[in-house]
Amino acid sequence: MNRLWAVVALTLLILTGCSSGSSSSAKDGETIYKENCSACHGDQLQGAVGPPVVNMKGKHSEEEVLKIISEGTPKMPGNLLGDEESKIVTKWLMEK
Repeated sequence: MNRLWAVVALTLLILTGCSSGSSSSAKDGETIYKENCSACHGDQLQGAVGPPVVNMKGKHSEEEVLKIISEGTPKMPGNLLGDEESKIVTKWLMEK
């Protein structure tokens, strides 16, 4: 009986470890952008209610883009994404 409990406990521990990652770490920048940013900035980064976000590398440093995403601007609210999601989207945008 003790072995059965040990096997059950070990199985639960392993399954919990496999599913404990946050959903944002499993997502890529494009997915996070489409779910959270595209309504204002366009599904092709072309802009809509918000400005276009193409060629961000030519306009801002990575640190500046991260700050904009994290803190917002007078026309865009900040804190819409968590820290990890903000970093992932920033890196993705810098490649576009």
